[in-house]
Amino acid sequence: MSTDGHGGRWFEPALLQDLPTEECSDLLAAKSVGRLGFNGPDGPQVLPVNYVVRMGDIFFRTAAEGTLSRAILAGRVAFEVDDIDEFMQRGWSVLAVGAAEVVDDPELLAELAGDQGPEPWAVGTRPQVVRIRTERTTGRRVLPR
Repeated sequence: MSTDGHGGRWFEPALLQDLPTEECSDLLAAKSVGRLGFNGPDGPQVLPVNYVVRMGDIFFRTAAEGTLSRAILAGRVAFEVDDIDEFMQRGWSVLAVGAAEVVDDPELLAELAGDQGPEPWAVGTRPQVVRIRTERTTGRRVLPR
């Protein structure tokens, strides 16, 4: 560990490893809460959502005609999950990028219903299921030196 010259401490730079696509997919599927990044009416926004991964795509629920629903369907979105241990100075982060679309296929909606589907923590009705068609998934792991 080093100091900043003013009595404060900072840590040595960590090692970064790119994660293989398969590991990124496994890590993404292992979590249930991620952050959705999109261009909203006032610029970039990031919001947490509960999600599930099916067939390599990300699914979550939102309110129909809500701000989130209108904003994300206008273009590509970014979706991020991570696991960070600040004390040990290690962790990982996975980023998925793709187009968001409303799911209207009755068979897919039935498959996502019940125990398999994403269940929002927030109160209120969120009947609209959104799919992020994952185009690219990347990830990095940070390890202490």
